Amino acid sequence: MPTENQITAPLLVERSTVTKLVITGAPQLDPVTVFLEDLAPRKGKITVSCWGKSWTAYWGGMWDGLNIGQFFCELNAGYVIGYFDQAMSPRQFSGEALANKVQAAVLKDRRRDEHGQYEARELFTEAEHLRESPSIDHLHGAHSELMHKIFGDEWWHLANDATEPNPDYAYLERIIHAVQQALRQEQQQEAA
Repeated sequence: MPTENQITAPLLVERSTVTKLVITGAPQLDPVTVFLEDLAPRKGKITVSCWGKSWTAYWGGMWDGLNIGQFFCELNAGYVIGYFDQAMSPRQFSGEALANKVQAAVLKDRRRDEHGQYEARELFTEAEHLRESPSIDHLHGAHSELMHKIFGDEWWHLANDATEPNPDYAYLERIIHAVQQALRQEQQQEAA
């Protein structure tokens, strides 16, 4: 039950103008919806949605004289992705790449006579199972003995570069480029 103070306290309501764009026809993308909001001079917010996912960024120190749309067009896609999703990286762990790396290390060690023929064949075959690994953390339990044998005590440091391009990053990058292209078109039409 609300207290008397909660009932009588007035709510602060601010009204702002939001521009909505719907972008269609971008290659390999579903329709993209963009909400642009200029909150105050040098302050703006953008929300981008595509196929059920949304990303939002707020800038409280945009360059003088630019609205949020103009500012967004000046930004590098990687920089924008950092605002939209700080955890997203252009590359991700790959069990495929790790298996290839381990097999190459086994062959190199075999050439230097560090493994016998049968041991090398066994390690090479065992490395095939790494292709299904979803993460380095998964390797600690399932394949730590093999990894230790190939790369030593702190093997996880040597497995860090077993990566492949992150398709989610590339997807978001395509969306950002489509939004920037659409905003530039809008700006050119307004200027004409």
